[in-house]
Amino acid sequence: MAPEEPSQRAARKAEAPLQPGDEMTLLRDRLDSLRAFLRDADRKRRAGDCFGGVSRDCVRRTRGVAFDAGDALDDLIFQHQASLKSQEYQGSVRYFIGFFTRIIARRGLSGQIERIKGMIDQISENQWYGMHEDTPSVTPTSSTMAIAAWQDDMENTVFDKDLEILKRMLANEYEDSRHQRFISIVGESGAGKNTLIKLICNQMSTKMDVVIRCDMQPGSSIGDLLTNVYQMALRQSADQCYELKVEKAGIASISDKIRGLLSTKRYLLILGGISSKSTLNFVRASLPDNDGNGSRVMLILDIASEEVACHANTMNREGFNGVHLMTRLGQAKSMQLFYWKVLRKAQYEPWLLAYEKRRNQEQEVHQGGYHSMRRNQKEEEQEHRDNNVQSCVHNATGGCPMAIVLLAGLLRFKENPVQWDAVMHPSGSSGYHYQQQQLGRTRRGMETIFWTSFEDLPDDLKSCFLYLAADDTCQDADEIVRMWIAEGFIINKSPHHLKTLEEVGHDYLKELVLRCLVELEETKPDGSVGVVRVHRSLLGFLQSEITEAGFMEIVHDVDVHDVLVPSPSVRRLCVQSDKSTMYTTHHKFPKLRSFICRVDEKRHEEAEAQQRWKKRVHYDLKFLRWSKFLRVLSVKGLRHVELPDELGDMIHLRYMRLDCPDLRCLPPGISRLINLQTLNISNTQVEEIDQSFWKIKTLRHVLAKSLALPAMCDDNDDKEEAGSELQTLHGVKPVASGSGEWSPLDNNMTRSLRSLEMHGFEHVKHGGPAFEAALRNMHLLGHLSLQGDNIPSCVFTEPSLRCLQTMELSGNVKWDDIVLPMTDRPLRKVRPNLVQIKMNDGAISNMPQRIKQQLKEILVQG
Repeated sequence: MAPEEPSQRAARKAEAPLQPGDEMTLLRDRLDSLRAFLRDADRKRRAGDCFGGVSRDCVRRTRGVAFDAGDALDDLIFQHQASLKSQEYQGSVRYFIGFFTRIIARRGLSGQIERIKGMIDQISENQWYGMHEDTPSVTPTSSTMAIAAWQDDMENTVFDKDLEILKRMLANEYEDSRHQRFISIVGESGAGKNTLIKLICNQMSTKMDVVIRCDMQPGSSIGDLLTNVYQMALRQSADQCYELKVEKAGIASISDKIRGLLSTKRYLLILGGISSKSTLNFVRASLPDNDGNGSRVMLILDIASEEVACHANTMNREGFNGVHLMTRLGQAKSMQLFYWKVLRKAQYEPWLLAYEKRRNQEQEVHQGGYHSMRRNQKEEEQEHRDNNVQSCVHNATGGCPMAIVLLAGLLRFKENPVQWDAVMHPSGSSGYHYQQQQLGRTRRGMETIFWTSFEDLPDDLKSCFLYLAADDTCQDADEIVRMWIAEGFIINKSPHHLKTLEEVGHDYLKELVLRCLVELEETKPDGSVGVVRVHRSLLGFLQSEITEAGFMEIVHDVDVHDVLVPSPSVRRLCVQSDKSTMYTTHHKFPKLRSFICRVDEKRHEEAEAQQRWKKRVHYDLKFLRWSKFLRVLSVKGLRHVELPDELGDMIHLRYMRLDCPDLRCLPPGISRLINLQTLNISNTQVEEIDQSFWKIKTLRHVLAKSLALPAMCDDNDDKEEAGSELQTLHGVKPVASGSGEWSPLDNNMTRSLRSLEMHGFEHVKHGGPAFEAALRNMHLLGHLSLQGDNIPSCVFTEPSLRCLQTMELSGNVKWDDIVLPMTDRPLRKVRPNLVQIKMNDGAISNMPQRIKQQLKEILVQG
């Protein structure tokens, strides 16, 4: 056995005091008790019970101690991983210096742990009435069995009358109706305006040349709104070269651009967030008259903006009223909307048939003068249950559609009738009864139901839901789940099901959608969740909760004369600015876990043009180097050209999204992020990353715009260290080495790959046979986007690629190599999960008729 080197002995001794021992285990147990107490206190606070008799100051101090205990645990992990990293990157002399530094830090950490334990003991003895055991009022139910059971794709007839009224307003069948009209939908938040707009868009899309839906965000200008309208109209324009023609003509005004683009088209412009008459006047002045073709402008307005609706109505011809008021639902419609949301599709349709049959019978009895009609006992019991539910739902919600769907989302996961009665009949001593009684003291309607539904969420799902408060716009489902994983919110409770953390995270998100706490905006071709958002009427509740619970701090619209000074103890910081570019600070945030920054790129460009700020000050993220526990870094709209190398010292960092169009390179220190899971540089100009970056073992998702893959490595040790957990590889291109070899996408790196998007592939130059061999080993691949000179035939014929669901192919396909195998085995047998193939027109025109016939239902031109 070889003798132990001095540096190795030092490493072993340094690691020993950093390993979790009995003290840390006890601290974890105490921390769990603290969190259980805080969960119970927060539950009572939301119920209006003033923390159950415990003072607010006590709860705040207890929360601070819990945060300190969590920081101590994270600090232990940080020091342990830092010691391992220094063994790899430092020489013997430098390591000894680091060793003594860590010993000193360890002593300080031990003192901090003892102080925290003393504070916990003091709180337990003097402040608490015994350690609280966290027993939720209702046993949480798993959503994994319920996710696929509901399908909200059936036609909603709840708003049928509103829909018919609006369709008559939009019609242009008569001469008088072919003039431009302004139509306003006015209603309180949660009245169903957005649902109605979706139905309108689905039915009017084929009757209009252009359908534009645009919301004016708070803080944005009329110029921003008109620019968005122009861009959306341009994307739908049949003339793909129109933008070039406009630029050559020298049209500088965006209003002139809109008028020129829409002058010959029948358009439907749907606008939300218009809060002033002057803004509406600007919009009207930017639109062509188009008298005679039936163009329409539809406004979505809250009750507070009713004056804007009246002003819009004055723009219509005399005799036409373009204001439609959304009112609350009656009992019958409330029950219909409730059952539509709470029941599975297979349950709703039979119930609706029976309900309509009963109503028709009642009408016949009333019209015919009969005094009774024959019903069996089962029908009478169902009628009694329906009447009871109808009364309870309407009493609890007041007919507000948003409150109804929230209640339905809550009861989706409850057994009928026992648990339904517990929720809708707040009388008794059960947890739900108590909760409803407490909520009913100070809150009504939707807010009451929201907090009841929030309390019903499992604790890990609560954290995931609160995290959505950081963004008030539509959010990509994949990015949300990756941030949840980075924060440690996702817990795989069923390892025997072999689900990845991403799959569990999507289950979490689907449950929030089914509970109607999150709205589904877009779905992917395979039917999974694509884009979601939190309804505006619920966002305020979330943001009040994250503030009270110390979960996150949101900073809005920092002005140039202001200083960004959140609390030094802030754990998650979200900066949202539409008015300025001031986002840096000289303060330290040692407890920071997440930094999310969203600023307006256009404001940056305007500021640079006016030379009001200096880049070296306001394009600086160096203040984050003091945040050693940082797990999530997401910046959007910043004009960074480079990043500090100190980012490599944030070894806790798991998620990094850099949405910086001017960024051209990443610092070499990024390879030191040994826990990094996600790197998203899809909106940057970065084309190369240090070779050692691909050795990060925890790497799961890499998304880029034009990133060169690493060259083939001859070192076998490097091959073994390559990221075997890699699931997503987007926006990559083969290495331009000219060696004729393929990159190290060997079996180790591709065995977990789920999604691959690659461009610039040349079959001869980049090693076509090696790439085909790599493709055959991607047994879990579900999405493939490939752009190159030749498309490998194995993407159609290889049996091992049976998991493929979507493909986007751009290049020459050798159909002769595909026809013969497909004669014996149809493509649907080889690709049973395939739902969409997107190909260019040339490839489709050259496709043999036999194959085209098999793909006609899933083939998309693009």
